[in-house]
Amino acid sequence: MFNALVNWRNWRLPVKLAAVLIVPVAIAVGAGVLQIQSHMERAESYAALQRLVKVRAALIPVIEGVQAERRIIAEGVGPQILSEQVKRTDDARTALRAQIAKTSLSEVVMARMNDVQGKIGGLAALREQTGDVPAAIKTYTELTESLLDVDEVLASDFGDAALFRTAMGLHHVVHVQEEVLYQQAVVLSGLTRGQLLTAEVRSLVESNVKLGYIAGEFAALATPEQLKAYGVNFNSPDIEAHRKMLATALLHPTSDAPSTGNNTGNNTGNGNNNSARPKPLPIAASDWSKASGAVVTSFDGVVDGMERDLRDTANRLRDETSDAAGTASAALFASLILAGTIGFVVGRYLLRSLNALRRSALEVAWHKLPEMVATGHGSREIEPVPVDTTEEFGQVARAFDAVHQQAVQSVTEQAAMRANMRNIFVNLSRRSQSLVERQLKLMEELEKYEEDPDQLANLFKLDHLATRMRRNNENLMVLSGGDVARRFTRPIPLTDVLRAAAAEIEQYQRVMVHTAPNAEVVGYVASDLVRLLAELLDNATAFSPPHTQVSISASIEAGDIVQIDVVDLGIGIDPEALEAVNHRLEAAGEGVDVQVFREMGLFVVGRLAARHQIVVRLDAQQGKGTRAIVLVPAELAPRREESWESFRGEAVEQQQASWFETPKAAGPPPPAPVRQTPESARGFLNAFQRGVQRGLPDHQESR
Repeated sequence: MFNALVNWRNWRLPVKLAAVLIVPVAIAVGAGVLQIQSHMERAESYAALQRLVKVRAALIPVIEGVQAERRIIAEGVGPQILSEQVKRTDDARTALRAQIAKTSLSEVVMARMNDVQGKIGGLAALREQTGDVPAAIKTYTELTESLLDVDEVLASDFGDAALFRTAMGLHHVVHVQEEVLYQQAVVLSGLTRGQLLTAEVRSLVESNVKLGYIAGEFAALATPEQLKAYGVNFNSPDIEAHRKMLATALLHPTSDAPSTGNNTGNNTGNGNNNSARPKPLPIAASDWSKASGAVVTSFDGVVDGMERDLRDTANRLRDETSDAAGTASAALFASLILAGTIGFVVGRYLLRSLNALRRSALEVAWHKLPEMVATGHGSREIEPVPVDTTEEFGQVARAFDAVHQQAVQSVTEQAAMRANMRNIFVNLSRRSQSLVERQLKLMEELEKYEEDPDQLANLFKLDHLATRMRRNNENLMVLSGGDVARRFTRPIPLTDVLRAAAAEIEQYQRVMVHTAPNAEVVGYVASDLVRLLAELLDNATAFSPPHTQVSISASIEAGDIVQIDVVDLGIGIDPEALEAVNHRLEAAGEGVDVQVFREMGLFVVGRLAARHQIVVRLDAQQGKGTRAIVLVPAELAPRREESWESFRGEAVEQQQASWFETPKAAGPPPPAPVRQTPESARGFLNAFQRGVQRGLPDHQESR
C-alpha cells in the first residue's frame, strides 16, 4: 500500500487529478472555514454586545430611580411619593438582576456591580432617615456615581469602534444628566431652607465645571447626527431659564456666610444695634423644578435616541456578520460544487480522450495491422483517432495517426516484398522441381539398361535422393503459398497412401507399414497427405536410433474419422518442448509467417494439415519414443466397399497403370529365367523398384 502511494506515476488519471486539486481545494476550504468561523465569532460577539445593550438599558432605570429618590428627599414632598418611587426603583433593580443573570459579564463589571449592591443595601436605612437632607443627597450621589462607573465599564466592553463611540457618548449624556439632576436636588434643598450652604455652592460650581468637561467629551465622541440632536434639544427657553436660575443661586449669599448689618443712630442718643439676615433665594421652587425638569426631559430624548442607535447598530452588525457568514458558506459550497464540476468535466474529457487513443491503438495493434500483415493487402487510407482538439491530446492523436500511416505504409511495402519473395521461391521451386523430374526420368532410363547389379543399386540410391529433393522442392512450394504440380485424379486406397509416404523418405527400409483399413483418400487430398506423412516419417527416422523401426498404421475411429499413427522408438520429447512443437503446428495452420527453427518440416505439416482441416498433434513420453497422430475427416477418407476385384488384388493387375491416365491392359508376365543373368537381375530390380514405389504416379507435369 505504501509503495503504491509512493509510486505516484502509476496512479490512475482520476487519482492524479484529485491529488492536483486537493491542495488548492483544501487551502480554499481552510480559508473559507476560517473566514466563516471569524464571521460567526464576530456575530457571537455582537450577540454578546446586544446582551450588554440590554444590561445597560436595564441599568439606566435603576440610575433614574435613585436620582428620583434623591430629588424627592430634596423637595421634602412626603413619604407617600417616596415609597412609590422606592417601589419603582426596586422593580428596576429586579429587572437589572434578571438581565445580568442572562449575560456573561467581565470580572471588572461584576466587581463594580458587587460594590453597587453593597451600597444599595444601605438605602433602606437611608430612606428612613430623611432629616439630614445634605447627607442624604451626598449618599445618593455617591451611589449614582457608582452606578455610572458600572455604566462606564460596560461601555468600555464594546470592542467595535462604532458601538464604542455610541456607548461612551451615551455614558457621557447620562453623566451630564446626572450633573443636572444633582444641581436640581441641591438647589431644591436650598430653596427648602431659603438659602444654600457654602459647601453646596462649592459643589454646584464643581458640578457645573464637570458638566462642561463631560459635555466636551461627548462632543469629541458623538457623531454629527448625535451632536445635531443634542444641540436641538438644548436650545429651548427652559434651558436658558435653568442657566439663569442656577447663576442666581450661585451668586446669592449663603446662609452660613458672615452676617453684615447697618448701625443707625439718632440724635437723641438712643440707638439699636440690628444685624440684617440674608434674603431668601429669589427663585420659585416651581420655576426651578420646571426648568430643570425640562433639561432632564431633553436629556431623556438624547438618551433614548442614543440607546436606540446603540441597539440598532448592534443588531445591524450582528445581522451583517451573520449574513456574511451565510454568504461565505454559500460561496464556499458553490466553489466546491464548481471545482468538483470542473474537475469532473475535465477529468471525463481527459479519460474519454485517453480511452479513444487506447481503443484506436489497440484496434490498430490487434486487428487492422495484423489483418494487413496476414492478407498482404488493404487500403492505405487510415481512420483518424476520434480526438479533434488542438491541445496536447489532439497532438498525441495526430502523432499516433502519423505513426499509423507509417506503419500501414511499412506493412504494405513488407507485404509486397513478401509477395515478391514468395514468387521468387515459387519460381525457383518450380525450376528446381522440373530439373529433378528430368533427373528422375534420366535415372529411370539408366536403370532400364544397366546390367551391373552394384551400379543399379547405386542408381536406386540416387533415385531416392532425387525423390527427397523433389519433396523438399514441394515443401518450398508449400511454404511459399503455392500449389504443387503432383495431383491425383481419382481416390487412392489408404494403404497405398501410407506406402507412398514411406517411399518418399531416404530411410524407407526402416518403415513398417501396417495394414490399413479399407478406405480411400480423395484425389486432391492424397498428394498433400502423402507429403504430410512423409515429413512425419522423415522426422521419426531422423530422431530415433538407426537400428529401430518406425511404424505407420491407420484405424477408423468414432465418426468414421481416420486416425494415422506414426510411432518411433526414440528418446521422446520433454513436455515443455512438446507443448512448443504442438503450438508451432497450430501457428503454422493459422498462417503465421515462417520462423527460422530446426523443425521446418513441422511447419510444412501444419500448413498442409490446415489446408484440409486435418488435425496433427504429437504425443510423447520421456524415453519411450514419439507418437504423431493425424486425424483425417471422414469426408476426406471415406470407407471403400468390399468387392471381389479388391480382394484378388486390383492394384497388382494395374501395376504399370498411371493414376493420372487411363489404365492400359497389362501383357503377360515374362517367364522366369532359369539362371541369374544381367537381364534377369535388371528385371528383378525393376520389379523391386516398382513394388517399393507402388502408389506413386508414373507421369507428372513439369512447369
